[in-house]
Amino acid sequence: MDGSAQQRQPDPKGALGPRGKGLFGRLFDGLRGTPVARQEAISIAIASGKGGTGKSFLATSLAVLLHRQRRSVLVDCDFGLAADHLLLGVKPTLTLQQLLAHQATVDQVLVTSPCGPRLLPGASGVRRMANPSDKDLIAFAKELGGLAAREEVLLLDLGAGIAPATVLTMLGADWIVLVTQPEIAALVDAYAVVKVVAQLNERARFLVVVNRVSQPGRGELAFQRLTEVARQHVGVQLHYLGEVPDDDAVMQQRLGQLPLVATDPEAPTSRAVQRLVDRLLQLCGDLRPRSVDSESGIEARFRQHRLFL
Repeated sequence: MDGSAQQRQPDPKGALGPRGKGLFGRLFDGLRGTPVARQEAISIAIASGKGGTGKSFLATSLAVLLHRQRRSVLVDCDFGLAADHLLLGVKPTLTLQQLLAHQATVDQVLVTSPCGPRLLPGASGVRRMANPSDKDLIAFAKELGGLAAREEVLLLDLGAGIAPATVLTMLGADWIVLVTQPEIAALVDAYAVVKVVAQLNERARFLVVVNRVSQPGRGELAFQRLTEVARQHVGVQLHYLGEVPDDDAVMQQRLGQLPLVATDPEAPTSRAVQRLVDRLLQLCGDLRPRSVDSESGIEARFRQHRLFL
């Protein structure tokens, strides 16, 4: 074959176009090299279908109580509207914005809260961060992988809803704690989260918390409604983590104060969150790090699932 004929041979990657090139590269991304086993933290994504369910309040409260038993880090994954720093009483000078732009290291961004757990703060009021790019998400996955290699538990506080970055983070986590309330609108939105995630990973593991329950037992009734719909229409089994009462003490908390579980451990909400922690330890294998290889850790799951979003 002469040189001109060789030049006319099609380029399998070029024929796919610019977007195809990216997909072609992704399909083979992570397939190079021999998988290496390592210890990795359990990752728990805390999600909700709608805003206002008390998700971030629960995430910060769980972080405080879990930190007393496990080496834990809370990551604020609400990329553009982060608020966990306000609930933990810290004032970070660096956030995920600088971390993902390679302007700071993860140890420079991490802050230790007055009541124990460390926080990787998200950006607040930064429009670009509200819609992270594929490059941002890959950098984020790498940082999560690094944290998971040295911690025991990663708590990932997500933005509400089913934005692509939010769904991807749920798919990357080992467990998903879904926070809802016992009214129909919140339950409908919670089901939407289950449906979207289950379409991409039918083996996703959901734990449901029903917050702001006015009477004992109403949380479990709401969970039964949600789990029956999920079983019939999606085929996913949900697990009940527990309920948290509607407590006036929570409404009296002000931004910048320490979490209620630290300032008033005997409050009804504090006792309820402690029961959630006990149940979490029971359901999630005592939340001990486990051995994973480079193709099954949290970073690898991010890379794999982003192909389908």
